[in-house]
Amino acid sequence: MVAVLLDLDDTLVDSTAAMIAAGRTAAAALWPQAGPDLHDAAARRFRADPQGLFGAYTRGELDFTAMRRARVTDLAEHLGLDHLDDTHGRFEAAYAPAFADHLRAFADVTLLLQRAKGHGWPVGVLTNSGAAYTAEKLRLAGLLDRFEVVVTTDDLGFGKPDPRVFAHACSLLGSEPAGTAYIGDDVEVDAFGARAAGLYAVWLARDGDRPAGSDARHRWDGPRVSSLAEVGPLLAAREADLGTGAGAR
Repeated sequence: MVAVLLDLDDTLVDSTAAMIAAGRTAAAALWPQAGPDLHDAAARRFRADPQGLFGAYTRGELDFTAMRRARVTDLAEHLGLDHLDDTHGRFEAAYAPAFADHLRAFADVTLLLQRAKGHGWPVGVLTNSGAAYTAEKLRLAGLLDRFEVVVTTDDLGFGKPDPRVFAHACSLLGSEPAGTAYIGDDVEVDAFGARAAGLYAVWLARDGDRPAGSDARHRWDGPRVSSLAEVGPLLAAREADLGTGAGAR
């Protein structure tokens, strides 16, 4: 390999756990009378985003604030929770500090970064989050300044799986797509998206064979790992097979 690109959420940092914890906190702050079961349901629906509003954001159809406001409105309407004055603002005010308190990097991140450094692979991040939010997540997780490039939806105004964002990230890393590995947890957006853009795509399936809403997991026939600890050896073996060490850049 020549370079490595990594997804951020649920690849480098445990965003799902932080989002659910923060969602419970925010729901409890806004609707204390609803009870813990409904608070948990609100948190999980906010994370699941069944209306696909985050996808609309990554396609450039909604800005970040409008996307988040629509998600809060959706969970309130779906669960029959009261509409309050400035529901979105109050939700975010309770959600943000709780998310920050719970966000953690996965334990396997450091090992991959060490192995990449040993092989001379530059490493970047390509995420569908916005630039400011991404920087804050990296800071909270202790990963700020650990990557050569960080590409977000703010770079081009849209995100994965559009092949142009993968190409843009590779150009910033100084690598060709064919010599760049992309590792992410979303099989549709990350694995199939990166493969379609010409990268060496690796699906990170931390949750094993848990059923998903689409058949994409069953259709994926490329490399799959359950931990970032498996990525270094996998890429080193591919590099050996291709005969493309650091000196081949």
